[in-house]
Amino acid sequence: MTFFDRFSDVHLIGAHRGFRACRPENTISAFTASLGRCHFIEIDVQISRDGIPVVFHDSTLKRTSNAALIADRFGIKSMRLSTWDLSRLKELDIGSWFLAADPFGTLAAGTTSVADLEPQMPQRILTLAELLEWAMRHMLPVNIEIKDQRHTRFDQHAASLVLDVIHRAGAASMVLISSFNHDYLLQCKAMAPQISIGVLQNEQHPPELVQYLLALGAAAYHPADAITTRELIRTLRAAGFGINVYTVNDKKRQRDLFNFGATAVFTDFPELPASARRRPIQIPPPSLKRRRRFFHFPL
Repeated sequence: MTFFDRFSDVHLIGAHRGFRACRPENTISAFTASLGRCHFIEIDVQISRDGIPVVFHDSTLKRTSNAALIADRFGIKSMRLSTWDLSRLKELDIGSWFLAADPFGTLAAGTTSVADLEPQMPQRILTLAELLEWAMRHMLPVNIEIKDQRHTRFDQHAASLVLDVIHRAGAASMVLISSFNHDYLLQCKAMAPQISIGVLQNEQHPPELVQYLLALGAAAYHPADAITTRELIRTLRAAGFGINVYTVNDKKRQRDLFNFGATAVFTDFPELPASARRRPIQIPPPSLKRRRRFFHFPL
């Protein structure tokens, strides 16, 4: 069984970093706003200086936090996330930047409003454990992208750190792991063969793509939209792989990709078709007793 076998729909919507167009990305605000609008969420994981997997996209804290304003208070010079302990990361505001930047123009367009968002600030960095507890509570599957840690001391341990959190949460049945670092995917498959992996790729495809995916033990291929064609989708689907395309915000392009046979699209503007809203996601619930044993973070 793969991650995709649990869905009753054949055209899947993945909320890219949550409802990123209308809420600050990778925050509980963005994930909550995506409920009822997607089949699963996509998150990014970095590793803190003390070895804790946290939900954050960039390797530095500059773009989506107030780290530059408070780093001096902690005596920290670097803006690299991997140089901050979790206790310091937890003091950052990773939401208010959205109000000033309006990265998708949704505030200017009135799609969302400052009045709605301001009461939710500040937003705090989530640990992967906290995010998984929340997702399990809402029965929402998660695509975990492990960000490249090659320039940190956790490069050789990133996969095992992430897998340890997943197993402690009892969440192995509801996650898909993806990465641009394909060595991490090999490690994940060796340590947890029951967990599905998705191979992220940008710019160009690996040579002998089908054989490459077979060698990795992949359940799916995650190509950038710019390198995705009808022929690619049909070839991979015929070979038994899912194909999940990122990042696709145009509705017509989404329809075209699904007509070509794509399994899923990742989008910053998640919205389910009317037919999908009526059908529940088929996920066997993990033991409630087990997951409460480990995590008590109130979200």
